[in-house]
Amino acid sequence: MKYNLIIKNGYIYNTNTNKIILKDIAIKDGIIKKIDKIITDKADKIIDAKNHVIMPGFINSHIHFGEYYLKGYDNNYGTKEYIEYAENFNELNKKYKEEIRTSSSIITAYEAIKYGQTTLMGIRGWDCLEKYKIRLYMGYPFMLSNKLGDYSINAFEKYEKLKITNLNNYYIFIHSLLTVDEKILKEISNYIKNNKVFLAIHLSETKEEEKLIKKKYGMSSIEVLKTNNLLSSRTMLVHCCYISDEDIRIIKKYNCSISINPNSNLKLNNKIPNIKKLDGINICIGTDGVATNDSLNIIDSLKTIGLLYRIKDSELIKMITINPEKYLKNKTGKIEVNYKADLNIYDLNDYRIVCKDTFINNLIYSSDIEPQYVVADGRIIIDNYQNTMITDEELERSNISNYLNFNVNENI
Repeated sequence: MKYNLIIKNGYIYNTNTNKIILKDIAIKDGIIKKIDKIITDKADKIIDAKNHVIMPGFINSHIHFGEYYLKGYDNNYGTKEYIEYAENFNELNKKYKEEIRTSSSIITAYEAIKYGQTTLMGIRGWDCLEKYKIRLYMGYPFMLSNKLGDYSINAFEKYEKLKITNLNNYYIFIHSLLTVDEKILKEISNYIKNNKVFLAIHLSETKEEEKLIKKKYGMSSIEVLKTNNLLSSRTMLVHCCYISDEDIRIIKKYNCSISINPNSNLKLNNKIPNIKKLDGINICIGTDGVATNDSLNIIDSLKTIGLLYRIKDSELIKMITINPEKYLKNKTGKIEVNYKADLNIYDLNDYRIVCKDTFINNLIYSSDIEPQYVVADGRIIIDNYQNTMITDEELERSNISNYLNFNVNENI
């Protein structure tokens, strides 16, 4: 058999066992077809990965595509002030609404790919990112606001017109329980029940949010979702900074996953959930938007969690590989035969890496090590550190900073 791509002489990292083994990988039609000590078959392209470590492509379980131009806001803003800042910015620049969305999506994808993220669970992004051949799960937003309110009109008709492909899929995204009403919750509940789609929601991100929910509904945010039949194995709960022990019990019962976004939480002056109290829950890591993180390097978010809670390196890596793949059920979080060929290849000659035996620790705690090659769906999208899908010239052309008004009212 002739393959599309063979990667030879590389150390393959096994996310299940935390072992690194020297083997070759053969890929055809975006799928890993063979893993062996020596593969001698022919291929359209061969990468010699001698003295390199091969990792599964990383899965970012929560990212916002449209927030690049909101970077640089006052560092004293909390979540409420940041949302208001975003609304003011978008109102001030509403004539560039689509240009902002497109440009911000391209820049966001560029930075995420640079750090080895081959699957992105983001908000919106369709018509902007499909052509770049990364794996996208794009959230259809429900939020009663000036910025996103139009999406709620004939929402399910619009949702069903979005085209699912091998690389592109979609899910329902509730911005928060404070930005939707009970009518929308019931409509979403009925739709999900009949269509079995994924659901994600910002939940219990701030202490004030949780207080307001309890005042409005007489119960916690998790209990509101439970009452509306919105909890299942297809539910991704984003943030969960202020959930209670009873909330944790309910999350476990319904087999929901949680996406923790530690750097964004800290910047917005929220606490980070205590991961050690979430034992038994499928924990994933996201970057959130670049504006509230300032970096889309998901490894840096692992470093934060590792330093705070002393989590083992092997368990941290699972939060951006095996764990989100368990939620998505899309065969991307491991390097195994019949899994999708989403891979990162790192050069062990990098001075920040001591040796292959310390590689995972060095990768997490140096946090700025980039993969030399990134393969998504069997295609090389980072080739010797150069993005082949979004060129530097295209990145520069997409930037519209010179057209925008950043003089947003600071009296928030």
